[in-house]
Amino acid sequence: MSDELSALEPVSQVLVVKLFLTVRLQALRFCTAGKVSTSRSHRMQVLEVQQAVVRLSELWLKPQLASHVQPNLFPLGRSAMFRTASTAVILALHFWAGDASNSAAHRSGKPHILFIMVDEMDGRILDDETPQFKPPMPHLRQLMKRGTYFPNAYSNSPLCVPARTSMLAGRYNSDIKVWDNFIGIANVNGDNSNLDKRCVDAFSRSECREFAAEQKINGTFIDVLADHGYEITLWGKVHAGAGLDRFSHKISNDPFTGTGPVRESAKAWSRLSGVVSKRQDPTLWMRRPNDVPMPAEGFYDYPTAEECAKLIRQGIFKKATPQFLYCSFSVPHPPYQTNGTYWNAVGSLGKHAVPRLVPRDKLHPADAYAAKAKQFWHMDECDAKDIEHFRRVYFSMCVESDKLVGNILSAFYNSGVKNAYVMFVSDHGEHNLENRQWQKSSMKEASARIPLIIAGPGMPKGQRINGLTSLHDVYPTLLDMAGAKSRVPQAKLAGESVLPMARGHERKRNYVVSEYHDSYSRTGAFMIRQGHLKLILHAPLYHGGKPWPPQLFDVKEDPWELTDLASKKPGEVQRLENMLRKEFDVEAVDKYKKDYDRRMFLTYVYRRYSGPAGCHKTMDIAFPGFDEEDAKSIEQWIGKPCCKVAEGRKNRKAKYHSLQCPSRKMAKSK
Repeated sequence: MSDELSALEPVSQVLVVKLFLTVRLQALRFCTAGKVSTSRSHRMQVLEVQQAVVRLSELWLKPQLASHVQPNLFPLGRSAMFRTASTAVILALHFWAGDASNSAAHRSGKPHILFIMVDEMDGRILDDETPQFKPPMPHLRQLMKRGTYFPNAYSNSPLCVPARTSMLAGRYNSDIKVWDNFIGIANVNGDNSNLDKRCVDAFSRSECREFAAEQKINGTFIDVLADHGYEITLWGKVHAGAGLDRFSHKISNDPFTGTGPVRESAKAWSRLSGVVSKRQDPTLWMRRPNDVPMPAEGFYDYPTAEECAKLIRQGIFKKATPQFLYCSFSVPHPPYQTNGTYWNAVGSLGKHAVPRLVPRDKLHPADAYAAKAKQFWHMDECDAKDIEHFRRVYFSMCVESDKLVGNILSAFYNSGVKNAYVMFVSDHGEHNLENRQWQKSSMKEASARIPLIIAGPGMPKGQRINGLTSLHDVYPTLLDMAGAKSRVPQAKLAGESVLPMARGHERKRNYVVSEYHDSYSRTGAFMIRQGHLKLILHAPLYHGGKPWPPQLFDVKEDPWELTDLASKKPGEVQRLENMLRKEFDVEAVDKYKKDYDRRMFLTYVYRRYSGPAGCHKTMDIAFPGFDEEDAKSIEQWIGKPCCKVAEGRKNRKAKYHSLQCPSRKMAKSK
C-alpha cells in the first residue's frame, strides 16, 4: 500500500491522506452509530463506506474526480487523479477493516469475555505475601502482570457443585438449596417446567420438579449473558446442571449422581451420625503416581486447552457478536497424579516438605472429625518422604494446570484482541495435608482461599488489590462487564462487582462469607473474614443443642492457622458472629440441611439400595471397618434398624433392600 501511495504525485498524496482520514472517520461513525448492521455481509459494509467516499470526495476533491469514484468498482490506472481516489478508498477500507476486527465488540457496545476456571487450586500458591510454597506458574504470573490480582479471594462453599452453582446463580447455597455434589441446578433458564435432562435421567421428572421448586433458581449468569446478546461457548468442567449442555456438548456437566456412587452419598448424608472409617493409615494414599503420561484427570482437560486456543486463533473474539468463551479444567483436582515433566519442575519442597500441624490432643472437634473422616488421623506416624511425595504431586498438578491455561492465554494475547476481559478463578482450594487433611471441605485457608485474576478494559496492569473478594462476586462482576441487568434482586445477590475496586473504590461490604454443609463436616460451618481476622462458626450438632466452640484466626500473623484466638478475643468473636448472622440464620439453615440429609439417605440409600438387612454392608463400603458400634450410631440417627443378613441365609433373587433383619431370637441363637 505504501508503494501505491508513493507512486502518486505530491499533490495527490496530500489529497489521499486528507480523503483517507475523512473516510476513516465517517466509517467509524457508521460503526458506532449502528448504521452498519452486524448481520450484513462484508460486501454491504464495503458498499456503504464506498458511498461515503463518493459523498466526501465531492466535498474535498474536484467534481471531475468524484465522477470517477464508483460505489462498486475501483479499476486502477485510468488517471493519476483516479488513482488518488482509489488509493484513498483502499487505504481507508484497509485500516477500517483492522479497526473492525478489534472493535467488533465496540459496535455491539459489549466486550468479549474469556472465562478460565480450574478446580481445587490453593489461592496462596500465587500470593507472594503468604509463606505457602510457590511452584513455577509462569503463565498465570504473566496474566497477573497483564491484569489485576485479587489475592484475598475466597470460595463461597469449598466443594465443587455447591461452589459452582452458587457462583452461577449469584446466591448463597442455603438460599438456592444446592448443598452437595449429588444434586445440581434442576431447572433450565429459571423455568421449572423445563428440567435438566441429566437430572431426569438420574432421578425422575417428578423428583426433579420437586428439586426445582425447592431451589427457586431464576437462571445463571450464562443465561443472562445469552439474553443480552452474547454468543455462549462452553468447554470443560461445568458440574452445575441448569441445562447448560444446550450451549455446548463438550462439557462435563453431571452433578446429579445421588443414585449412583453410594459410597460417597452414604458418607455425605450420614455425617451427623459421627461415623468415620476405622482404617486410618493414609500411607497408601500418599504414594501417588508421578509417571502418568497425560496426568490431568478430566478427559476434557486436554481438548479444552486445545479447542479453546483454536477458537481464539480462528477469530472467535473478532466476531461482531460479543462472545463469552468458558474454558474450565479439572486439574489440579484429584486423582493425585503427575509425570516427570511437572514433577521435576517443582523439585524438592525443602522446608515445605512436611506441613506444620496442631498437636492432635489440641485439635478443635471440627478439625479432629475432619481428619478422621478423611482417614488421615494417623498422618503423624507417616514417613516424611511419603508426605513430601504427596504434596509434591499436588504442586506438580498445579504446574500442569498453569501450562494448560497458558495455551489459551498465549492464543488470546497473540490474537491482538483488545476489547475483551479475561477472568481466571478456581472453585476452592486444597489442603494438601495441611491440618491432617487432603482435598477441600473446610474453612481453613488451604481449602477456602482461591486465585482471582482479571485483565481487560479498565483493569490496572500488574496491580495487586488486597481487598477481600469471593466467588460470590463472579456473577455481578461478569454482568457488570457486559452491562447486563441481574435477574437476582439486590437483596438476594450474594456478592458485588469487583470492577469498582479496580478503579480505586472501596467494597460496599468490607467482609466476605462462606458456608459448608457436606462431607467431612459433621455440622454446618460458616465463615466470615474482615480485615485479617477470620471467624469460623459451627452450628449445634442437634437442633437446640450446644454448638462446638467458634474458631478465630489472624491470617496475617498466623497464616497456617495454628493458634485459635477465640478464647482470648471474645469481643471480636461476638462482633464477627453478629455480622455473620445478618447473612445467615445459622440454626435454621443447618436444621434444614440435616433434615435434607436424613431424607436423602432414607430415600436413595436405605430404601432403594440397602434396606435394614443390607445397611451394614452398604455402610462398610462408605466407611471401611464399619462395626456394630457404628451400626448403633446409624440406627440412633435414622430411627431404623441397620444390621447384617444372618449368616448362611441365602436368597439369590432378593436384593438387600427387600430383606429384613434377622429376628432378635435368631440373632441370639447365632
